[in-house]
Amino acid sequence: MKSQELINALATVLEKEMSLKHTTPSGTPSTPYLHGPGGLFGVAGLERDLFHTRVMGRGLAWRLPSIANNQTDPLFAYITGFQDESGDNPTTVCSDGPTAGSLKACLQTAQFGRYTYMTREMEVNRVGQVINRGEFNDLRLLNDPMVPELGRAIFPNMSGDAQLLAASEQLARFLEVGNAFVMKLARQLYIGNPTNNSAGGGYAEFPGLDILVGTNKVDAITGTNCPSLNSDIKDYNYQKVDEVGTSPSIITVLTTMYRYVKWIAQSTNLDPVQWVFSMRPDLFFEITDIWACQYYSYRCSTFDGPNIDPTPMFDTGDAIAMRDAMRNGEYLMIDGIKIPVVIDSMIVEESEGDAAQIDTGCFASDIYLIPLTIRGGRQVTFFHYFDYAAGPMTAIRDGNYSSYFWTDGGRYLWHAKPPVNWCVQHIAKTEPRLIFQTPQIAGRLTNVQYCPLQHVRDAHPDDDYFVDGGVSTGYPGPSHYSDWNLPAQ
Repeated sequence: MKSQELINALATVLEKEMSLKHTTPSGTPSTPYLHGPGGLFGVAGLERDLFHTRVMGRGLAWRLPSIANNQTDPLFAYITGFQDESGDNPTTVCSDGPTAGSLKACLQTAQFGRYTYMTREMEVNRVGQVINRGEFNDLRLLNDPMVPELGRAIFPNMSGDAQLLAASEQLARFLEVGNAFVMKLARQLYIGNPTNNSAGGGYAEFPGLDILVGTNKVDAITGTNCPSLNSDIKDYNYQKVDEVGTSPSIITVLTTMYRYVKWIAQSTNLDPVQWVFSMRPDLFFEITDIWACQYYSYRCSTFDGPNIDPTPMFDTGDAIAMRDAMRNGEYLMIDGIKIPVVIDSMIVEESEGDAAQIDTGCFASDIYLIPLTIRGGRQVTFFHYFDYAAGPMTAIRDGNYSSYFWTDGGRYLWHAKPPVNWCVQHIAKTEPRLIFQTPQIAGRLTNVQYCPLQHVRDAHPDDDYFVDGGVSTGYPGPSHYSDWNLPAQ
């Protein structure tokens, strides 16, 4: 739904709901507003152009497609092998032979999460106020605060027209909810865990990659172990990627992991596969610092006989060129193949206070090797979202429940709460889940330590290097002398 359409739909909903008596908002509007006395932009003479300094983040969630699916308990079937033959070899030319072994199968499932956020409460008649003719209402935001790709994933692209954002109080509050969903779900992609679900069902997490890229695969019906679906999990034990003498080296481990899952893909007829590495930005910079040199000298420094030089020689210019190419192209070179790297600032990062093995000024996080597509384009890692436009809206229309509407192709369901006179509030929810169909060709390297000279700014408010600042309460409105507030004589 476009921004102006959303505003028009909201106005219709509010008009219908104003006649209701029972209410749920608190009756205390949440400030600041955008304009008018006490507003964030309620200052006379502002220049038209605005910029935001919010680090929006980037990552794997931005790249995964999202597909509508309203099945609550999907089952995915796998042939995990064949039993051994039974019987004896024939003794004569017409005798019976052994019986071929039967197929073995394993079923996997997935489940929806449930995430909810509310807008800040607003007094409708307060919207549109300006202090005087000196306050402009045509502000223009030049850099969109929401990544454009988000509208094509499971997240709301509520920003729409940047000029509307700077002028529309309601749209700005929708944007705040959109940002909350983005920050929540981008991190849930990794750490989502159904053990955190609320008992009453109001909050639920879908299983994230820390679970799905794992080694505890079981049949969804019987609980039988299915080890052929296990991912390749390795622990780097907080070794530093650039420390001299680290064994095995980071290039050895990641190369081995890639070869391992590639062999499975080739041997099970899943090729060609599009893999990506997903890692934190600082970790990618530190790895590419040393990758080219290790790549050119990989296994060349092992002394094995009088004809092998224990000190490998390579052209420094070639190494620099490879390093720069990998950084600019965002990939790692393995066996002559460019494996794309998704730089993801939403991966959880540890510092010295989280583990004794982490040195001061250093950090640790995981590296993920994720198959996006198989057999030349068949998507195997993607999101499902419960489509509110398909099922629930039918009941809403049939019941004439005018306070509900959906946005973003049915990904989000909104409810305009019954107002407290002039005070209004909205609540939104979404129910996504992560589908991960080929865990057997995925890998994860845990506890990788790195020591950047300067840490980049974080996008998630919970992270140590998140920066914002600025005014959150608005600017004081004018205080004029008048005949009704003269000081006592």
